[in-house]
Amino acid sequence: MAILAGDALLTEAFNIMTERPPGRNWGEGWALIDVVNRVARAAGIYGMVGGQVVDIESEGKEVDLPTLQFMHTHKTGAMLLVSVQAGARLGGATEEGFKALTRYGERIGLAFQIADDILDIEGKVEFLGKTPGSDRSKKKATYPSVVGLEESRRRAGELVERAVEALSIFGAEADPLREIGRFIVTRNS
Repeated sequence: MAILAGDALLTEAFNIMTERPPGRNWGEGWALIDVVNRVARAAGIYGMVGGQVVDIESEGKEVDLPTLQFMHTHKTGAMLLVSVQAGARLGGATEEGFKALTRYGERIGLAFQIADDILDIEGKVEFLGKTPGSDRSKKKATYPSVVGLEESRRRAGELVERAVEALSIFGAEADPLREIGRFIVTRNS
């Protein structure tokens, strides 16, 4: 927990330094500053660190679905989301495009974590790089432990479908993102 607190303080410094006051125009450098701010938030207490704290505090306890969803969307989910947002912002996406890509990133982030939970049950050590079942042995809160394996699969698949739908405003240039979304639920590692 002390290491996570240090991580949170470090990333919060970048968040504070790059937070844009309402109404202030930073000109051309705004996109890069916005990306640094978003990465700091996603990595820090509002994202990965915050989700990891909930994960640690939930070990060995029964958690409800909203807590589990918070944990998953704030761990790896936040980092996947900010990766999509950074590309959108630095690539000059329109506001409509940015919102569509944000919806895509939110959905694939959660789908990735659910798929990861499933792989911990069904995956093979040679692909995972860890022993399957480690979440269960550590009594971690996972989607399969809360809603069951089949429902977890269904939810992950539905999230990917909705992520791909969010890209409907784009043409073939978004096909790599569509494929990444589909890969998330079919991967073996």
